[in-house]
Amino acid sequence: MNKRGFTLIELLAVIVVLAIILLIAMPIVLSVINDAREGAFNSTGYGLVKAAENEHMRNALDGGVMATQTYTFNEAGDGTGNTLLDFSGEAPTSGSIVVEVDGTTYMAISNGAFCAVKAYNSTEVITYDGDGLNEAFTEATNGIAHCNVATLTSLATP
Repeated sequence: MNKRGFTLIELLAVIVVLAIILLIAMPIVLSVINDAREGAFNSTGYGLVKAAENEHMRNALDGGVMATQTYTFNEAGDGTGNTLLDFSGEAPTSGSIVVEVDGTTYMAISNGAFCAVKAYNSTEVITYDGDGLNEAFTEATNGIAHCNVATLTSLATP
Protein backbone atom coordinates (compact mmCIF):
# COMPACT_ATOMS: atom_id res chain seq x y z
CA MET A 1 0.00 0.00 0.00
CA ASN A 2 1.35 3.40 -1.02
CA LYS A 3 1.10 6.09 1.67
CA ARG A 4 0.71 9.63 0.43
CA GLY A 5 0.98 12.47 2.96
CA PHE A 6 2.99 13.71 5.89
CA THR A 7 3.32 12.25 9.34
CA LEU A 8 2.33 14.19 12.43
CA ILE A 9 5.99 14.55 13.39
CA GLU A 10 6.85 16.11 10.02
CA LEU A 11 3.98 18.60 10.32
CA LEU A 12 5.00 19.56 13.85
CA ALA A 13 8.60 20.06 12.72
CA VAL A 14 7.47 22.44 9.98
CA ILE A 15 5.32 24.38 12.47
CA VAL A 16 8.25 24.68 14.90
CA VAL A 17 10.57 25.93 12.16
CA LEU A 18 7.99 28.51 11.03
CA ALA A 19 7.50 29.66 14.64
CA ILE A 20 11.26 30.15 15.06
CA ILE A 21 11.44 32.16 11.84
CA LEU A 22 8.51 34.28 13.03
CA LEU A 23 10.18 34.91 16.40
CA ILE A 24 13.32 36.11 14.65
CA ALA A 25 11.62 38.21 11.96
CA MET A 26 8.85 39.87 13.99
CA PRO A 27 11.03 42.28 16.03
CA ILE A 28 12.86 43.34 12.87
CA VAL A 29 9.61 44.06 11.03
CA LEU A 30 8.18 45.96 14.02
CA SER A 31 11.37 48.02 14.26
CA VAL A 32 11.16 48.96 10.58
CA ILE A 33 7.51 50.00 11.00
CA ASN A 34 8.37 52.10 14.08
CA ASP A 35 11.26 53.80 12.25
CA ALA A 36 8.93 54.63 9.34
CA ARG A 37 6.37 56.18 11.71
CA GLU A 38 9.08 58.20 13.44
CA GLY A 39 10.40 59.43 10.08
CA ALA A 40 6.90 60.39 8.98
CA PHE A 41 6.35 62.40 12.17
CA ASN A 42 9.74 64.08 11.70
CA SER A 43 8.68 65.08 8.19
CA THR A 44 5.43 66.43 9.61
CA GLY A 45 7.50 68.55 12.00
CA TYR A 46 9.52 70.02 9.13
CA GLY A 47 6.30 70.62 7.18
CA LEU A 48 4.67 72.40 10.11
CA VAL A 49 7.70 74.65 10.63
CA LYS A 50 7.74 75.52 6.92
CA ALA A 51 3.98 76.16 6.91
CA ALA A 52 4.27 78.48 9.92
CA GLU A 53 7.18 80.35 8.32
CA ASN A 54 5.25 80.66 5.04
CA GLU A 55 2.20 82.01 6.85
CA HIS A 56 4.41 84.53 8.64
CA MET A 57 5.91 85.69 5.34
CA ARG A 58 2.49 85.81 3.66
CA ASN A 59 1.28 88.05 6.48
CA ALA A 60 4.37 90.28 6.15
CA LEU A 61 3.91 90.65 2.38
CA ASP A 62 0.23 91.46 2.77
CA GLY A 63 1.16 94.37 5.07
CA GLY A 64 -0.27 92.70 8.14
CA VAL A 65 0.71 93.56 11.66
CA MET A 66 3.88 91.69 12.53
CA ALA A 67 3.55 89.94 15.88
CA THR A 68 4.64 86.69 17.44
CA GLN A 69 2.27 83.93 16.37
CA THR A 70 1.63 80.71 18.24
CA TYR A 71 -0.04 77.69 16.66
CA THR A 72 -1.32 75.19 19.23
CA PHE A 73 -2.40 71.62 18.53
CA ASN A 74 -4.92 69.65 20.55
CA GLU A 75 -6.31 66.10 20.73
CA ALA A 76 -8.60 66.78 17.75
CA GLY A 77 -5.46 67.39 15.69
CA ASP A 78 -6.44 70.79 14.42
CA GLY A 79 -4.04 73.70 14.80
CA THR A 80 -5.37 76.87 16.34
CA GLY A 81 -3.87 80.31 16.19
CA ASN A 82 -4.38 83.41 14.14
CA THR A 83 -4.96 81.13 11.15
CA LEU A 84 -4.87 77.41 10.42
CA LEU A 85 -1.69 76.08 8.90
CA ASP A 86 -1.73 74.36 5.52
CA PHE A 87 0.51 71.29 5.72
CA SER A 88 0.53 67.65 4.75
CA GLY A 89 0.92 64.75 7.10
CA GLU A 90 -0.70 63.59 10.30
CA ALA A 91 -1.49 66.47 12.66
CA PRO A 92 0.08 66.35 16.12
CA THR A 93 -2.19 65.72 19.10
CA SER A 94 -0.47 68.24 21.34
CA GLY A 95 2.16 70.95 21.31
CA SER A 96 2.82 74.32 19.78
CA ILE A 97 4.82 76.14 17.15
CA VAL A 98 5.90 79.73 17.76
CA VAL A 99 6.99 82.14 15.03
CA GLU A 100 8.71 85.23 16.42
CA VAL A 101 8.42 88.68 14.83
CA ASP A 102 11.80 88.22 13.11
CA GLY A 103 10.63 84.93 11.55
CA THR A 104 12.55 82.52 13.77
CA THR A 105 10.60 79.47 14.85
CA TYR A 106 10.69 76.96 17.65
CA MET A 107 8.45 73.99 18.22
CA ALA A 108 7.56 71.15 20.57
CA ILE A 109 4.85 68.80 19.25
CA SER A 110 3.75 65.26 20.02
CA ASN A 111 1.45 62.66 18.50
CA GLY A 112 1.35 60.48 21.61
CA ALA A 113 4.09 58.13 20.41
CA PHE A 114 6.77 60.62 19.32
CA CYS A 115 7.90 64.08 20.29
CA ALA A 116 9.44 66.47 17.74
CA VAL A 117 11.32 69.59 18.79
CA LYS A 118 13.01 72.45 17.02
CA ALA A 119 15.05 74.86 19.11
CA TYR A 120 15.17 78.62 18.52
CA ASN A 121 18.72 78.62 17.19
CA SER A 122 18.45 75.40 15.17
CA THR A 123 17.24 74.47 11.71
CA GLU A 124 16.92 70.80 12.60
CA VAL A 125 13.78 69.06 13.82
CA ILE A 126 14.68 66.23 16.19
CA THR A 127 12.20 63.43 16.88
CA TYR A 128 12.25 61.15 19.91
CA ASP A 129 10.18 58.07 20.53
CA GLY A 130 8.54 57.30 23.84
CA ASP A 131 11.18 54.73 24.89
CA GLY A 132 14.22 57.00 24.71
CA LEU A 133 12.39 60.27 25.26
CA ASN A 134 13.61 61.11 28.74
CA GLU A 135 17.32 60.48 28.19
CA ALA A 136 17.66 61.80 24.65
CA PHE A 137 15.25 64.70 25.03
CA THR A 138 16.79 65.80 28.33
CA GLU A 139 20.21 65.81 26.68
CA ALA A 140 19.01 67.73 23.60
CA THR A 141 17.11 70.39 25.53
CA ASN A 142 19.56 71.06 28.37
CA GLY A 143 17.72 69.22 31.08
CA ILE A 144 14.08 69.56 30.02
CA ALA A 145 12.47 66.12 29.81
CA HIS A 146 8.94 66.70 28.57
CA CYS A 147 7.39 67.67 25.24
CA ASN A 148 5.00 70.39 26.39
CA VAL A 149 4.55 74.15 26.80
CA ALA A 150 7.33 74.36 29.41
CA THR A 151 9.62 72.66 26.92
CA LEU A 152 8.57 75.12 24.24
CA THR A 153 9.43 78.04 26.53
CA SER A 154 12.87 76.56 27.22
CA LEU A 155 13.49 76.19 23.48
CA ALA A 156 12.87 79.91 22.94
CA THR A 157 16.19 80.88 24.49
CA PRO A 158 18.49 82.11 21.71
